[in-house]
This record gives sequence, structure tokens and C-alpha cells, in this order.
Amino acid sequence: MKLTTATLVALLLAAPAAAQGLSTDASLAPAGTYEVDKAHTRISWEISHFGVSTYIGWFKTFDVSFSFDPNAPEKSSLKAAIDPKGVHTLDPKFDEEIASEKFFDAAKYPEITFVSTAIEKTGDTTGKITGDLTFHGVTKPVTLDVTFHGGLQSPLKNTYVLGFHATATIKRSEFGVTEYVDFGLGDDVTVTIEGEFDHKDS
Repeated sequence: MKLTTATLVALLLAAPAAAQGLSTDASLAPAGTYEVDKAHTRISWEISHFGVSTYIGWFKTFDVSFSFDPNAPEKSSLKAAIDPKGVHTLDPKFDEEIASEKFFDAAKYPEITFVSTAIEKTGDTTGKITGDLTFHGVTKPVTLDVTFHGGLQSPLKNTYVLGFHATATIKRSEFGVTEYVDFGLGDDVTVTIEGEFDHKDS
């Protein structure tokens, strides 16, 4: 889609107003279903590489949605699904190796899922989401530490948008992914989600 000069000027003029409209008061957000804006969301993972560096990768293919109750956030729910074949490290050959049976075994376990079981508000803009993570054929409880960036009526889309940062650390060996654990490749994997979500209910 091509943007005219007039449209670009209008968007630039609207940007300060949009920033001013950002609110961290979650009770102002409309209730209902929110779906991930994939263009403005990243799901990354980090792992120690022989202790001398932190190796970072991403997932390219995923879906995340949640049902939000602004007056009682603890009654909200979230679900996510990730395609392990969509792993991305800027090294195509290594991407194939990670997706292979040595690590993710994506052919046998074609989906990584997370389904919330409990949500706890810990501060005005912070909380914890506990859920069942199914990875490599194993399901275990995992807790995400969540920060709410805020919400606003998007100046670019006719919808309300919410933004979050979430992180959790798991031990890959507990999910049966043990390759090179005793050879310098870390057992602890930190997963980070930087996400924007669009309100979908009318």
C-alpha cells in the first residue's frame, strides 16, 4: 500500500496525540478477545554458549490470543501456539539442526503450546501468568513474568491495542532436550515475548 504525502503528514501529526493517549490503566481497555499483531511481536529465546556469550534465536510462526477482563484481570485467559520448524537464528543450516531430532524434533512434535491456568496481578503494571507449556512432547507448568506497557486506540487501525513484555526461564532438559547440555550449551533457556495485541470484539 502506497502512502501519499498528505497521509504521511497526517500520521506524523497524529503520533504525539497517540502517545498522549497511551494509558497503563488496564481498566480503560475494552473487554473481550485480543489477537496478536504479528508484525509488531517477537518471541525470542536465549541460551548460554559455553558461558562466553548468550545465543539468541526467534520463532517466525506463531499465534497468540487472550480473553481480557479489564475489571478482573485474574479472570482473563491466554493461549499461544508456536511452530518449532519456524526457528530463526540468522544461520539457515543451524535453524535446520535446531528443528531436527537433535533438539526440537519438529517433525515428531510439530507444535509448542502454552495455555494459561492462573493469572496474578502483582502491581499496577505487572503480573504473573502461570500455564501449561507443552514442548517436545512434555507438559509442565511455567510462569511468565509480565509487564503491561499500556494501551491506546490505534491511530493506524480501527481498534484498541495493548502491549506487553513477558519472560520466563525453563530448563530444556526437563522437556527432554538434552543435546550438548554437558558440553557447554546451557540448560536454562530464557524466553521473551514483546507483543502487541489488537482488540477483535465489536
